[in-house]
Amino acid sequence: MVVIVMALATSLTKTTSGGRLGVSLSTVVAFNSSLSRLLQFWTSLETSLGAIARLKGFEERTLPESKPQETFVPSEQWPNSGAIEFKDVFASYGQNEPALKGISFRIEPGEKIGICGRTGSGKSSLLSVLLRMLDIDSGSLIIDGQDLQLIRREAIRSRLITIPQDPFILSGSVRLNADPSGTTSDASIIAALKKVRLWEVLESRDGLETDMNVNPLSHGQQQIFCLARAMLKAGKGKILVLDEATSNVDADTDLLMQRLIRQEFKDCTVLTVAHRLDTIMDSDRVMVLDAGILVEMGSPEQLLKQKGAFWGLRGGDM
Repeated sequence: MVVIVMALATSLTKTTSGGRLGVSLSTVVAFNSSLSRLLQFWTSLETSLGAIARLKGFEERTLPESKPQETFVPSEQWPNSGAIEFKDVFASYGQNEPALKGISFRIEPGEKIGICGRTGSGKSSLLSVLLRMLDIDSGSLIIDGQDLQLIRREAIRSRLITIPQDPFILSGSVRLNADPSGTTSDASIIAALKKVRLWEVLESRDGLETDMNVNPLSHGQQQIFCLARAMLKAGKGKILVLDEATSNVDADTDLLMQRLIRQEFKDCTVLTVAHRLDTIMDSDRVMVLDAGILVEMGSPEQLLKQKGAFWGLRGGDM
């Protein structure tokens, strides 16, 4: 466009003033900028329309997770004590061999339970069943008198407190990540972050407004941030589930997390899937899984004296 204007200006030098030429060039530059933005917006629109089409197709092809009978919503206080009971539970992934085979046990309110076993023994499958991520083929699972197969899955997952092995961080501020529901005061969030020794780091950035994407935390810091998030829910739930939550942190962070879990969740039922057996040696009881079967359950001292599966794990690699 600039070349065309200059060519016309050269051929019409006797009839075109310098002012008109300047205005023309300015208009052309502005037009080029507008045209460039238009093309960018058009490209973005096409990309968005394609994404919407794929999401629509996914929604149409994907079966709903919930079953027709899962309609019950328990009271806001549930679970109010933290009793858990598995009754002859079988569970499998599709048509494969059952990942859990006839699992039966009862956990009393406030008990601290360690879960261990070799790779593929069914530890994560047990937690998946508890969180209704994996359907039960047969048997029943009861928490505080309520059958989990009748309760809406989102209600179960929102009431149980979890700390996963891989930290999950939302796009947004520290405040949003610490309290996605927006029901906790800033003072409580800051107090929790101070306990996990993260507030000094975050305060030096932008406090609770710190963008977790722009100023990301290290993996270990993300893990203890997830602990702070769980601590904010400690008064609203009675069951804490940890899936090898300290397996990827250093020794000092591990000690800090273990101490805070004992302090902040002393009145909660705690289920800990352990990668390092040292982290569950102070548990009230330990369950040992092997190939989807519960082979042992008892206090760590009792199981070590028996010199069975737990004793074998304690003496070698998991």
